[in-house]
Amino acid sequence: MISLLHIDPDAALQKSLKDYFESSGEICVTSVASAREAHYLLRSQRFDIIIAEYQLPVTNGQAFLEALRRSRKNSTPFIFFAKKADNKAVINALNTGATHFVLKGRNPAKEFMVLKHFISQALQQNRLAEALREQETQYRNVVEDQSEFIFRFLPDGTIVFVNEAYCTYFKKPRDVILGRNIRDSISPDYRETFFSQLEELTRENPVRSMDSRMLAADGSTLWQQWSYRAIFSDLPEPTGYQAVGRDITAQKNAETALVQAHRNLGVMNTITRHDILNQLTAVFGYLEIAKLDSTDTKVSECLDKAYHAAETIRGQIIFTKEYQEIGSNAAQWKSVEALVKKAESSLNLAGVTVEYSLENLGVYADPLIEKVFYNLMENSLRHGKTATRIRLSWREEPDGLLIVYEDNGVGVPEGVKEKIFRREYFQNTGLGLYLIREILSITGIRIRECGIEGEGARFEMKVPHGNYGFRTEGDVLLQDG
Repeated sequence: MISLLHIDPDAALQKSLKDYFESSGEICVTSVASAREAHYLLRSQRFDIIIAEYQLPVTNGQAFLEALRRSRKNSTPFIFFAKKADNKAVINALNTGATHFVLKGRNPAKEFMVLKHFISQALQQNRLAEALREQETQYRNVVEDQSEFIFRFLPDGTIVFVNEAYCTYFKKPRDVILGRNIRDSISPDYRETFFSQLEELTRENPVRSMDSRMLAADGSTLWQQWSYRAIFSDLPEPTGYQAVGRDITAQKNAETALVQAHRNLGVMNTITRHDILNQLTAVFGYLEIAKLDSTDTKVSECLDKAYHAAETIRGQIIFTKEYQEIGSNAAQWKSVEALVKKAESSLNLAGVTVEYSLENLGVYADPLIEKVFYNLMENSLRHGKTATRIRLSWREEPDGLLIVYEDNGVGVPEGVKEKIFRREYFQNTGLGLYLIREILSITGIRIRECGIEGEGARFEMKVPHGNYGFRTEGDVLLQDG
């Protein structure tokens, strides 16, 4: 039931208004004669709507409305039902927060239907406003309770909203942050990159993730991972931006330390390999001299074994150099056709035909993948013996893309199809199928040999979804799925 507070010193009007509105059974009317009585009631009761005479004893209706809106922050719909009032009074009342202003006229009862319409209208508007306020409160509570940092800023960079987590993280009160420009918080050497990335956001692609460097209150640099969303209205340009982020300073520091450690280790390994290879050169020289001077068969056999052992050591040192490079650089999109052509041009393939149809195929892999196709071809030349044809093809399957490399050489014996991928086969297969498998595995590509001995070798490389794509018009790579 709707509760209505009626304030009017006219007892007869009180009764007629009460009888009219309560006759429907939907409205309960409480009547008082003065603003003072109304104030007293409002301390303990809540009303859905208030109707008041403008001219009240002691405290008039305008003063009562102002006090109500100011002290209690009461948003209850308020309708003036006045005996008389000039235009200035009406405008003043509406500006103060009155919902409607109705004049009684000579027969106030005739205006009750108008009042009823305004009451229905005001209540509906008030319910919508309350629902909106409740949603805003819920939204604000959700945002404020988030551990992620959330802020909004205008196209010119002015910050207009931050949540509590943002304030806590940057150790600044909200009133200090609001109104400032986001430019002031970004490291000077990163500002141009930051704003150029924002400019790339469009209505079709409004979201972008990026790592940002921002300055803390003490001047130190903090790293965050942000998801920025451009906010659009009917205008072609964004009306603002919202960002949600989390701290990744520790992660970035660890990455920097890891890169430095990797660099130091690489320098040490390079120097060590260089020194060992220099010493091996001397060993080979002394062994050659010893073999020339030796007349004893057994001694010569021992020298041959020592020479072979030294060659093994040299091969293992070269192996460590190749293996060290795997995974040291970020994976990249590579054209499979370009990789095959580069391998083809680097080898003497006289008498061997290479067939492929890979024009639009690209894979996401370690940069060393170019050595995969080179070494597969080299193995065909070295171990295929009778190989005169190399063929590459591909097909899509439910679990990814299959790239097939095959030749018509002697093939691989059944018993060693898996063994050829082990490290001990390094000496017999150049770079080694072991390293090929390691290079491919960086981005989840699997390789196996499944040819038939006597008919040729067949290597199948399975590329997972998301790690292959096709080039179309404009040279744009389209990922699968």
